Amino acid sequence: MEIPIRYGEKEIAVEIPSKNIIWELSPNDLPAVADEHKAVADAVSNPINSERLSKLIKPHMNVVIIADDFTRSTPKKVILPIILDELNCAGVSDEKVTVLIGLGTHRYMTEEEIVKNLGSEVVSRVRVVNHEWMDPQNLVYIGTTSNGTPVTINRMAYEADFLIGVGSIVPHCWAGFSGGAKIVQPGICGPETTAATHYLIFDDDDRVLDYAGMPRNKVMQEMRAVALKAGLRFIVNAVINSRGQLVKVVAGDPIIAHDAGIEISKRIFVRNVEEKADIVIVEAYPADLDMWQATKPLSYSRRVVKDGGTVIFVTAAPDGLSPTHPLLAEKGQHTYQELKQIMKCDLIDDKVAGSLLMLIKKGVEGVNVLVVSEGLTREMKQKMNMGHADSVEDALKLALERHGRDATVGIIHHGGDVLPVLKERGRVS
Repeated sequence: MEIPIRYGEKEIAVEIPSKNIIWELSPNDLPAVADEHKAVADAVSNPINSERLSKLIKPHMNVVIIADDFTRSTPKKVILPIILDELNCAGVSDEKVTVLIGLGTHRYMTEEEIVKNLGSEVVSRVRVVNHEWMDPQNLVYIGTTSNGTPVTINRMAYEADFLIGVGSIVPHCWAGFSGGAKIVQPGICGPETTAATHYLIFDDDDRVLDYAGMPRNKVMQEMRAVALKAGLRFIVNAVINSRGQLVKVVAGDPIIAHDAGIEISKRIFVRNVEEKADIVIVEAYPADLDMWQATKPLSYSRRVVKDGGTVIFVTAAPDGLSPTHPLLAEKGQHTYQELKQIMKCDLIDDKVAGSLLMLIKKGVEGVNVLVVSEGLTREMKQKMNMGHADSVEDALKLALERHGRDATVGIIHHGGDVLPVLKERGRVS
């Protein structure tokens, strides 16, 4: 049986015996809106649990719109001009508006990438800048949350009179779902704030992989506390199907509007399976820029592969392990428990990368991982204690030799967003 597997910007045909396949997951794509511009404009004009921007904002205000980066498929070319027009109606000129790209700790976007991602209209109308997360001079400490998380945010956002967040909503391995408060934390925070929120999932070793798709988990709650402390007042979030089409737009209160969008996202991306498979083939796409992004689909696949099973991990990873976090290569050989001890003893400076590496190790604990990737060299895979295969067919051959010719196979398409859930555990709620 020939199965198309997404690899970067192309599809490769893979021959898999039909008798072995017990499930194949794809997004449950909801239909696209008829008119993207109208859908966004209607959401902005009729916000959830909030007055519209033209009433909240005064003409003298300096406004910062925090937009997600090129690792997200948010239709910013449609959303941002509509927000700018709404601000103009409130008397705020384009000169008083800055679009701040919420990189978290991702690499900075190039000018070419900014134009491609945000659109030439936005770039010509307002100032657009990357969040300078590596420069302490561009960060401001504003205190702690009630739980003691230190909050350091972008100076430009701190000095703004009004903050708006723009993002999209899909399952996420830490926050449960992306969007909402995530545009601030980690979007425009300092590394110490991000490290503190991300490490929260390791309080219970047995539940680390359960946070994905869990709304209002303690990481999300803490991210929301950070965002509100930073002054996030209004969000515009999109729900996109796997074809890149806009399905729903929610706008308004950063928490209540976000919760409304999560319910739509669940219907598309949370997918039930009846049983675990011996072998799981997972496409990292669209979270396949580097291993940093690909942690999401890798960790999701662990939910539905048997202990001792094999994950065949397919990722283009053109940026390698991570261009901004060399720790992945330096400490990748350690186990989850070893890394937890190293972090406990404060022996890692880059604690954001340390937390992500711990999640990777929890995601591969007790299984064999074969990586099919041109962007990740054999050496990189070895440093992460992962196996190499030149092709999906080669990986499947090795896996069937390991588990037997009758081994069961599961396939996860669009694995960067699709969250598999064992039916016996019930749907994410």
